[in-house]
Amino acid sequence: MTPEFPTHAASVTVAMLLADARLPSGGHAHSAGMEPAIVGGLPVADVPAFLIGRARTTTLVEAGTAVVARHLTLRSMTSNSIDMWELERAWAARTPSSAMRDASLVLGRGYLRLASRVWPHAAALRRARERSEAPPRAIVLGMIAAAAGLSAEDLARVTIYDEAHSAAAAVLKLEPRDPADTISWVLDTCAAVEHLVPVLAELTTPDAIPAAGAPQAEGWAESHALMSQRLFRA
Repeated sequence: MTPEFPTHAASVTVAMLLADARLPSGGHAHSAGMEPAIVGGLPVADVPAFLIGRARTTTLVEAGTAVVARHLTLRSMTSNSIDMWELERAWAARTPSSAMRDASLVLGRGYLRLASRVWPHAAALRRARERSEAPPRAIVLGMIAAAAGLSAEDLARVTIYDEAHSAAAAVLKLEPRDPADTISWVLDTCAAVEHLVPVLAELTTPDAIPAAGAPQAEGWAESHALMSQRLFRA
């Protein structure tokens, strides 16, 4: 079991595990917007552009929120108090789709359930478990990063990679093709926003989180939430 204040090698291992789609936090049930997009009419040929567009908009909101959550969690270790309310409001304001917010809360519960097994003594995670509703995924990711000793830059990269990889992996179920193609898409997506990682890593306040939206993807998500038959929740 990973200690609460691990070595650098251990924290890198945690980063790789968090970025692994086999992690039982939702990769098998969450397509990161890919199923709604394809059902909504997105041609598979346009998936690479979709992934990069998402990385430059909604993913930056998620990564920025996670980085600020990490900062607030680390600060709470000295003050013995933590208030994520303002951060949650900032995240919600930047995530106008109720379907996307609901999916994030479900993922947050999954991550929190996993974290409670790995870091049972982490104060911030314990307080989050005591809430009636788990925080959204990005905030729980930030709390995990603080408990695991993950750097802000690594956290931003994990969030970006996880979003891209979850969407690309969903394509293999929705429109089967050579997995080498999807891996190439993910690498290109991460490279397209790598220059923003140091900027994201410096964020410390909710008002500094990027506020880029993706109206078409949000519309697809809302329509998808009304479907009675689907492979993924979102």
